[in-house]
Amino acid sequence: MTMPASRSWIRPAILIFAAIAPIWTIFWFRTDWLVALIPLFASNLLLSYSTFVPSSQWWGPVVRSFETPRREVWITIDDGPTPEHTREMLEVLERHGAKATFFVVGSRAKNALDLIEEILRRGHAVANHTFTHPSGSFWYAGPGRISNEIDQCREAISGKINGANPFFRAPAGLKNPFVHPALERRAMRLIGWQARGFDTWKRDPSAVAATIKRKARPGAIILLHEGHHLEKSPDLNPRCLELTLAALSQDGYQFVIPLAQQLRTSVGK
Repeated sequence: MTMPASRSWIRPAILIFAAIAPIWTIFWFRTDWLVALIPLFASNLLLSYSTFVPSSQWWGPVVRSFETPRREVWITIDDGPTPEHTREMLEVLERHGAKATFFVVGSRAKNALDLIEEILRRGHAVANHTFTHPSGSFWYAGPGRISNEIDQCREAISGKINGANPFFRAPAGLKNPFVHPALERRAMRLIGWQARGFDTWKRDPSAVAATIKRKARPGAIILLHEGHHLEKSPDLNPRCLELTLAALSQDGYQFVIPLAQQLRTSVGK
């Protein structure tokens, strides 16, 4: 998916400004150091916001919600598959009549294809969350590494799904100028989220569910995780899912996997 024409100028504009800013700084530094540093400071702010704010669409479109006339949300579960949590999460989803998309790490999926089969057999979807989940370095990865992360994950799960899944989620939602061009060449879309409960670091499932409930809207993409807190709170992630589904069910929500044409990228949606 290419960037809408109304925003297609933003990515090159930021990159051009970031390239010019150091030249400006060098040229003006001896004359007026404050004037010299302002563009450099501004360019760093632009680069940081574009990269580190998951909802930012300055590098390209980020799908955060989907069109629906009903009280529906899309449950997405990151970082699996895991032998500790995946089957338990599937049981939780089944109890609530919920469908979800599992954004899987390719290296884990490659060694747990039975779990991928189980996810699909139960009517859920599997999507790309890189091959190694390099959350600490993906934001500054070059085009070759980004392509390898995407392609190796696709290869790991391609034998279990019908065709190539067009959805990708970056580790921790971080991205850089090379991510969207790589996705565009593969006809893939970057999937973000509208509501999350911070279950990767919060230790209270009730607080996670309450946060998500407060942020949920019809068409919202919900972010949850599996495989975290295994030593100190081994049932925390499944419990977060259970309480989230229960809380949203009380508000009349259903849990669906939207069609591609329903997805939208408008900021604030």
